[in-house]
Order: sequence, then C-alpha cells, then structure tokens
Amino acid sequence: MISVTSNSIHPMTLELERRILHNPLLNIDTFIIPSPYVKNPNLVKDYEHSFVYMEEGEMLGYILVYSDKDKKDFLIYKVITSPFGRGMGIGRLFIEYLSEKVPMGSSINLYVWERQQDTMDFFSNMGFQSQETIVYRNLNYHYFTSTKTQIIKSRSTEKLKGSNAQEEIGKTRHDARKVVRLLSSMVDKLALENCSRIIEDINRETTGLVNVLNSFRDSIETIHEVDLKILIVERIIPFIDTSIRDCEIKFHMESRISSIKGSYVNISRALINLVSNSIETIKEKGEKGIITLELTQDEEYVYLTAGDNGMGIKPELMKRDTLGYPEFVGRTTKQRKKGEGLGTIQIFSTIGVENITINSVQGEGTYWTLRFRKKEKEKEKWFLSLERRFFEFKDLREGIRLTKKTPKNVIISTIWLMRQKEIFLFDLIMQFSKFHNMRDVYRQTLLYLQGHESEEKLKETIGEYRCDQPVIKNWMIEICLDIRKTMSDLEEIVDIEDYKGELFNSYGQAIGNIMIFTLDPENGNFLVTDRKLAEHLDFVYYLGKERDELLRGEFIGDMKTLDNPILFGVWDISSDEDLINKLKLIREGAKRLVENGIDEGKKLAFYQTTYCDNANDINTDKTTTFGEFINLPDDQLEKFKREADDELQGFLVYRD
Repeated sequence: MISVTSNSIHPMTLELERRILHNPLLNIDTFIIPSPYVKNPNLVKDYEHSFVYMEEGEMLGYILVYSDKDKKDFLIYKVITSPFGRGMGIGRLFIEYLSEKVPMGSSINLYVWERQQDTMDFFSNMGFQSQETIVYRNLNYHYFTSTKTQIIKSRSTEKLKGSNAQEEIGKTRHDARKVVRLLSSMVDKLALENCSRIIEDINRETTGLVNVLNSFRDSIETIHEVDLKILIVERIIPFIDTSIRDCEIKFHMESRISSIKGSYVNISRALINLVSNSIETIKEKGEKGIITLELTQDEEYVYLTAGDNGMGIKPELMKRDTLGYPEFVGRTTKQRKKGEGLGTIQIFSTIGVENITINSVQGEGTYWTLRFRKKEKEKEKWFLSLERRFFEFKDLREGIRLTKKTPKNVIISTIWLMRQKEIFLFDLIMQFSKFHNMRDVYRQTLLYLQGHESEEKLKETIGEYRCDQPVIKNWMIEICLDIRKTMSDLEEIVDIEDYKGELFNSYGQAIGNIMIFTLDPENGNFLVTDRKLAEHLDFVYYLGKERDELLRGEFIGDMKTLDNPILFGVWDISSDEDLINKLKLIREGAKRLVENGIDEGKKLAFYQTTYCDNANDINTDKTTTFGEFINLPDDQLEKFKREADDELQGFLVYRD
C-alpha cells in the first residue's frame, strides 16, 4: 500500500479545478452535499485553503473549502478521494494539513448526511462535534464544527494510542461494509428526479469498493489476476485525459484479451508512471500530443504497447548496462528535476527488465512494449465469470417484493434487472453446445418461460442435459424460475402495455450480441433472443398470429445509439401489391417501436426477404430513420423497393 505524505499535497488552482471538473472519478456533484451557503451566505471559495493530493501527476483526492473574508469561519464543502486512493488515509491527511494552515481561533465546519454513520464517526475522531441537525432538500444533515486546537489535540491523542489496529482483513471488512452501507442508503433515495446524480455516485463508490478489495488482495497475494482492459479504461485513459488538454488518445485492443498475473496496485502505478513521463515529454515538445495504447496477445503473454510523439530519449541514455537496464533508469529524461527518474525505477522493478522493450527516436517519440504472463488456467475463466454473475443475481433477488404500491421507477429497475438475468440465461444455454443443439435447449426453456410447461417438467428436462460443469444446470433452473416469477408478478400488479418500451429496450443491455425478435405490428407484442439460440419462426406460435402478419427483426447494442440500425423484414412477397402491403406492415411495426420509446432519429434498415416470388423486392441497400419511415405516405413507399435478385427468385434465402 502506498503511504501518504504531505509532500504530495498541492494548493488548489484554477487549472487543477478544471482538471477535476473533467475527471469523472473526482467531479462528483453528489446529492448528499448541501449548498455551502446554507448557514453562512457570506462564504466564498477559498483556494488558499483548498488542496489537491497528487502522486506522479495523478490526482487521487481533493478538499474544497469555503471561508469568510476574515478567515475565521471555514467550511469543508467537499472531501473527495478517488477510488484509486481509497484506504491510503488521504482524507485524514487533508484535515490535519488544513488545521495547520488555518489561523488560530478559527472554526472549521462541515455538513454530513445522517446516513453516513462512518463519516460522522471519522470526523468525531478528528475532533469535530455535532452541533445541530438541519434539513436540506428533504434530507437530514448533521452540522459538525471544530477548531484548530481541537483537531491538533485529537491528532496527538491518536498518536498516543499507537498502532493498535486490527489485522488488515479487519480493516478491509470495515471499509467494504462502509461502502455497502452507503450504497444501500443511496439506493433507498433513488428517484426519477435525482437518478442521474445518484447513479454517478453509486458507480464511483462501486469502483472504490473494487479498488479496496484489490488493494487487500495485493497485501496478501503477491501475484493474482489483473484485467489490463479495465485498468486502462478506468484509470489510465482518464488520467491522460485530465492531465493534458491538447492530446489525442488512440486505444486499440484485440478481442478477448486474457487477464494477466501480477499485482494490481504495482502495475497500475507503473502504467501511471509510464504515461506521466509521456505527458511531460509531450508538453516539452509543445505540439499536439498523440498517445497510443495497444493490447495484443499470443498463447503465453499479453503485450501492452504505449507510445507517444514527445521529445524522445537521447541515444546515449538508451544504452543498456550488463543487467539490461537502459542508462536513463533512475534518472530523469525530462527538463524537470523533481523525482529524478524514480518513476522509471518503479516501472522496471514491477514489470521486469526482461519484459520491457523500448524504441525511441529523439525528437519524434518513444514506444514501450510491456510483456505480461497470462493468468494460469485461462480455460476456466469463463466458468468463474458465470459463477460470479450468478451469485450477483442471487444477492440482488433477495429482498425484492413487488406490490401494487411499488413506485414506477422500481418497476422499471426490476424489468431491466430481469432482462440482465435473461441475457445471462442465454450465456448459460450456450455452455451446452458441446453435447446438445443450443436451439433445442433454448426451445425447452422458452416453453417454460411462456407458460406452456410446468416447473417439474423444466427441472426434468434440464436435469437430462450434459455439460462440463453440472452446477450450471442448477443455475439455469433458478434463473428460469426467477424470470417467470418476476414476469408473472409484473403482469399481476401493472398494466404491461404501459411498460412495453422498457420490456423491449432493456434487451439493449446485451451489448455485442446480435439479438433477433419477432414482432406483432398490430399490438406491439414481441419475443427476443440471441441470434445463436433461435430462428424468428420459433416465436410465431407464441404470438398467436400467422407468419405473414408478423415481422422479423434484428438489432445490436444499446437502443439509444442512433447509428446502430434496427432491421425489419418479412418472410415472403408474392406480388407488387403484397410488397406494398408488407412495407405498410413494417411501417406499423416501426410505429409500435417509436411508441415504445425508440428515438425517431434511430436508423432503420431491411432484411433480405426469405422467399420472394416476385419481380420486385424490398431494397436492402436502402436505410432510413424511424421518424422518416413512419411518416411516409403510402404513395412514397415504392422508393423502398427494387428489382429482385434473379438468382434468388424461387429459392429459400436463409437469414435466421
């Protein structure tokens, strides 16, 4: 664990504040902080007594303070620690540092939400006392106050106690429970008017919890599993983006990059040091920066190539000694002297000299290639991922009880969670492909989910299947039972017609999956699944209509991404008159989806007709938008037809 030091504290400046505003891990306009002017309207933002904590240029936290003109009344408005700085003691260091800087006789105050019991305990131990309770935006806050003398006294008392702390596991349990309690309180306050802010806070706290657990794992395991993809996206790219304004970031990654073996904390710090050097050398050059990050792999290793277009390294500093270390290791390659190359020592000690290749041309830039050994037993990763997801869903199921008094936002959340489970069910079904036809397995689960088969029959059928991990059969049964119960509860307590938009759009969570659906354009009823598991015809029976009265469809990814088209098509066209009627049918289907929340600006494309016995067909090369198509008059529908492909006339074209 990295120890904190006051040498890493820097005064707040307008430039640092700008960087904070662009850092999603620090720019938190949280719903649990009241206005700084609630008690004293004469306070102003005090840059002299506001500070930022930085390690190798990475901002890991800040304290924002307001004060009156006489510097007697100080209000701590925000104390924010990055998820990657949790557990380091940055918050305590800020309070102690502030107490040293404020004048003698001044007061230091702040507000704490009543649900943050751990935060109240923290400030009480720092010498603060709760003076009164206020109500702000329907939330209760405790007003804490202290003085310079009281904080210094509590600090000395804390030192006299000595280091009689619990074992590291006890500290980790405490930190984890603290985050979980806060998350629970945030969920309780989730509402339509504040959902964006609370979701942002929940995402931040969740990242913080993961980092606390990663740090603990680093303290007890020298080597463990590290996901470079997540580390780069969540930590390295935001660090670059907030450190240098005029810089282009190019990130390329092969599909399904494996996890690696290593220390999460040490590797993340090494990468921060590496890109920090790139940023400094780009700034020295004074041109628009370009930083490239690329992840590739072979059978044994994952490779990270990080390059920049900075000043490069002098040729004489690239020479290696007898141990393979370049001359610049341990000494700075930049104009600035602070640090004297300590970052490069950390990079080489973490990654290993044998795993680092450097190519640099002075005046043009530098490319580092880092080699990491893959985590052993990679073939079992798929099972561990499924197991983790199953138990996450199991925990989420507990405590959810739907009634006719359940708020609408909770109903919507329940629908989206139900879809996550269904998408997880698709992944479970695919695990049977080694011994069975996946589509047959899916058809059996569909029979149960649509109410055409009993629970006993479902258990009997799934029990007869074979797969490499038999426990997956139990997971399938539990997930199927849970999906059907949730849908039955929804049908009992709400009008499903009011939630068709959420029921359809929630399938967009299957990012990267090709999803097919069959839709009844008359009433908007539909069924959806992963393309690998079914054909459109599988759904016709359950929709209660003839095939030619229904539409085939397909989409990929989030419904809000306008450029990702939804495809519509029909099974057959027998004449020009039938062609126009089928286009009208598609128009009705498009109207149903717009009524259910699809943006009119979203692209609409068309399938190849399965069986076309006509000289003309739907033009599959033509795209439009939902808004344009649903407002198209009948006499303009013909612009979406074209001559049928001669070689396909009279033959079945397989698209399912």
